[in-house]
Amino acid sequence: MFREAEGSTAYASLDQAVEGMESGGADLVVGAVEEGSEPRWSGYLVGQGVLEWLLDEMESSAEEVRYRDSGQEALEELRASGNGLLVGIPSASCPYLGESLWMEGRAFDSSSLLSDFSRDVAEVREYAERSAAMEDLREGRVDAVLLIPPGFVRRLKALEKVAEVEVVLDQSSLVKAEFAETAVRGFLSRISERVVEEKMRAVVAGLWVLVEGGDFFGTQVVGLSRIKEDLVGIRERLADEPELAASLEEGIGLADAVMEDIGEAADYLRSTALPVELRITSVAGRPLAAKDAVVPSLIALSMLWTGVLCGAVLMVLEDEEGMGVRLRLTEMGPLALVGSKLLLAAGIVFVQSAVMLLLAVAVFGAMASNIYLALVTIALSSLSCIGMGLVVAAFARQVAGAVILGLLFSFPLVFITGIIFPLNLMPSFMRVLARAIPLTYSVEALSGVMLRGEGPAGVLGDWLALLGFGLFFLALGSLLVRRRTG
Repeated sequence: MFREAEGSTAYASLDQAVEGMESGGADLVVGAVEEGSEPRWSGYLVGQGVLEWLLDEMESSAEEVRYRDSGQEALEELRASGNGLLVGIPSASCPYLGESLWMEGRAFDSSSLLSDFSRDVAEVREYAERSAAMEDLREGRVDAVLLIPPGFVRRLKALEKVAEVEVVLDQSSLVKAEFAETAVRGFLSRISERVVEEKMRAVVAGLWVLVEGGDFFGTQVVGLSRIKEDLVGIRERLADEPELAASLEEGIGLADAVMEDIGEAADYLRSTALPVELRITSVAGRPLAAKDAVVPSLIALSMLWTGVLCGAVLMVLEDEEGMGVRLRLTEMGPLALVGSKLLLAAGIVFVQSAVMLLLAVAVFGAMASNIYLALVTIALSSLSCIGMGLVVAAFARQVAGAVILGLLFSFPLVFITGIIFPLNLMPSFMRVLARAIPLTYSVEALSGVMLRGEGPAGVLGDWLALLGFGLFFLALGSLLVRRRTG
């Protein structure tokens, strides 16, 4: 492959290879990554022509080609997947940069293509680095990330090639991901249709030159229709020679068949040309199934309903059966009385939710990037749910009333916390209201640590919000219950 290289250099690490390329010692570095061993690095001086040929060969023959902004990012991805070949070139040497596609009377590069054809479908932001785009996707500031390879426009222009686009979605919210994928497919299909139209216009024009005659890519050709007319004229002059006339009739029939086939071929090309192909991936690193995406929401719902009902019922049941009066006659203080019930309720909610999580992962194979962080989220969420149940208990006198109030209080929360409808599709005032509900932070934190692979730093804000809501509702509920029973 590198037979025409002027020289080669071995490097001990990726950093050395990059330094060699930046200093001009190589215009191409190659790293062979094999599972269980350190990568082997080499640098080559190949020249621009060989570089372009090499990229063409890789795109046409490799099973999969992915473009990344930095060598470190590509190396980490290759190590995670096993074996592979890492090829690095300076950005300025990439032969595809600056290419444009002439269409509709103007030149389009990849940026203008996306911005123009998505104008009434989506708002497009451009990023210089993949990591920044992925961070915004995890934080919910964007709904999808399109990774446009350097050769995108070049492959669009080529008749025999398909331009591939990698689309990264946050599939922790199935509804949000579905909307995003539909929008992306919508405006990319517009690009496909217009590019196909331009490609086929050139191809069909060339095919009809074979029929009508003219300039066929620099060569003057006699069209089949002219050939047919000449054959018909000769046949008429040879009417008294049946054998020759029959042979000419076969030639005329062949010309008719070829012209008909050319017309059908043009229609077939219009209907089958697909210049853009999507490859859908997930921010989690692998495509998520429905079972993966629904587990965080189901656990959050379980904590909400169990926590609110358990906290409310335990407090009201004690007063309904007269145990509250008896306990207040003992030496136990009000803090111990309320705290013991809260501890019991929190234990019930935590154990139930933890069992749900473990069963979902162990039995049904649901994805959970970090179970321990999910358990921390469950513990903090339990405090908030129990606190809300304590507030409900302050307005109920009987267990039946506590159950009804608990359901009336908790059920509407399901629809404004992002479980059913994505927050980004709600009106602005609804999004503000959702931020005042602990369940919103529970769902986001569980989705982050289970589906998006976030660490403690990524969900710290959600944890602090859950802790703050928990302490607030516990204090408010305890105060209201004490006033009611005082």
